[in-house]
Amino acid sequence: MQLTFPQLLQLRNKINEITLPENLEHIIQNENFVLLFIADRKHLVFLEIPKLLDLQQEISICFNSY
Repeated sequence: MQLTFPQLLQLRNKINEITLPENLEHIIQNENFVLLFIADRKHLVFLEIPKLLDLQQEISICFNSY
């Protein structure tokens, strides 16, 4: 899936919001996964908590270089 830079920024913001400790706790207590619409709602992604945290790390690595 290709993302434009604004879409990547939006995804990063969304993931950072979801992975706040209080939000993660709520997710774990309820469904233990998230559904994310990506690239202007063209893609729907199912992520369990470990994969969500992996994605957060990968995206943060992209921005650490700058």
